[in-house]
Formats: sequence, C-alpha cells, structure tokens
Amino acid sequence: MRSPLLPVLIGWQGIRLWVPQEWYLKGYTGDWNEGYLQIGSPGTTEIDLKWVRSKRRTDLQFVLQQFLKRMERAKRKVRPPFTGTIHPLNEHQLEFRWTADERALGQIQHYPSSGTIVLIQMRTKSEHKALHSLGRAIFESLQVEPDPNGWVVWSLYGLCTAVPERFRLERAHLLTGQTRLFFRHRREHLLIERIARAEQLLKGYSFEEWVELWLKWERYRGKRLFEPSHHVLRLQARLPFGSAIAEAIRSGFRLHLPAWRVYAIAWHVPEQNTLFHIQYQTPRKTSLLEEVYARTRCP
Repeated sequence: MRSPLLPVLIGWQGIRLWVPQEWYLKGYTGDWNEGYLQIGSPGTTEIDLKWVRSKRRTDLQFVLQQFLKRMERAKRKVRPPFTGTIHPLNEHQLEFRWTADERALGQIQHYPSSGTIVLIQMRTKSEHKALHSLGRAIFESLQVEPDPNGWVVWSLYGLCTAVPERFRLERAHLLTGQTRLFFRHRREHLLIERIARAEQLLKGYSFEEWVELWLKWERYRGKRLFEPSHHVLRLQARLPFGSAIAEAIRSGFRLHLPAWRVYAIAWHVPEQNTLFHIQYQTPRKTSLLEEVYARTRCP
C-alpha cells in the first residue's frame, strides 16, 4: 500500500516499493532468485533489502538472528555498543531494531504464495529521523509478485516500465543520463532505454535523423511510421542478412525459430527533455512492443 508521502517507485527483479522524493537506487547485486538492493537518500538514511525466492522451508527467527549477529560483528569497534531486539508481528513477519553508531528498523517477511523471503531495514545516523513512521510506511508498500496480469514492474533513474513475467534481465547499463535494460526469453530479445538531455543530443539533427544514426536503425530495412504530433517513430523490419543467418544458426542448435522480426519504437518527451527507445526481436508477429510501450513512462 502506497502512502501519499512516498511518491517515488523503485522496481527491480520483481521487488518494488515506494520511497520519499529524491530517494534512488544506489546499488544492486544478484538476479531474480536472490539478490540485494541498496536505496539511498539525500541525507544519511539508507535502505538495505535482500530477497530469496525458494520453496524450501525457512526459519525466519534463525535467519534474522544470524543477520543481527553479523551486524554486531561488523559494529564491534564502534560506540555506543551494538544492541538488537526482535519482535514477532505474525506467523510470516518479524520486526527488528538495532542501535550502534547508527539506528535501524527492519522486517523480515515470508510471502508463502511465491516462496519469497525479504529482509529489509532502514538505517540512519541522524538522531532526529523518525524511523518508525517512515520505515513502516515503506515496508507496507513492499510488493514481490507480478501484477494481476503477469507483468513485472521495473522503475529506476527516471524510467518506469513493465515486462511479462517470463522475461529475465540479461544485463543492465546504468550510465549517467542513460538507463538501458536488456531482457531475454528464449529467442525473444527486448531492449528498453531512457536517454536524458534530449535537447543537447538532438542539436543539429531532426528527431528521425537522430534515431536512424544514434540508435542504429539505419541497418534495418523495413516500414517506418513517424507521428510528428506525438514525437513518435515506429519501425517494423527484419534482421540484416548476416545477422539473420547467425541468429538462425544459434536457434537451430536450440531447436527454436530464429528471432528475425524486429519491432522498435522511439519517442521524445520534450517537457521531460528525455528520449525513450524500445526494441523487440522475436520469431513471430506479436503486439508485445505496443503493450510494453503503453506501460513505459516518466515516473
């Protein structure tokens, strides 16, 4: 559940939560099955979040005790000395607190329907930060399952989008002013990216020229449809001959049809000074590109 005080959505590997204005994804490791997120703020407050997706039975009390022991070892040389407490909330949820050179409030929760266990804590060095009200509101906003239609939300660095649950993140390039996510499912390839500073990038080019050159659409022969009133350019094409042969060889060894169809869309959001680009490579005709486009926006 989202609080009006939490306007920023962060979504990564099926984990999503709402946080205050100007908070951001600071670091990440892992994959869909197991990983770690760190969320930063303009001040000294940070959120640490770990998740595991597994059908094995897990003793939450034991896991949390081990976590607090590791925290105590990490803080053994600081003052004041480390102290920690655990408070059961229900059968699937425990709350904990600890203090040392920082203060922290956290929860560990088991989601039986998906077999997901999430440990989340908010910690701060500020003595005046209201941890409990803010922390609990953030924890209550936490969701770990796809939406009712089976779509997984990804939201970070000014990009908010969603992809079908079957896709897994293959790699991500998170650069200054550019967020690029590569997804794959068997022979389907999906690229979603957001590019900032559009005004500077488009200088000296028309929007169509920039897309052809900088997004390398010029290598594809196919239909192009430009909608000037909406600043949108669409592409339907096939892989170039050499790329299609290589894709067919790779697919042949895996007993899959080659992903030779290319669908792409690029659009400019002048009021956000931002460009977006989605490219989808698939073996068959599908409307998935338009469905992803409809779910992609500036937060």
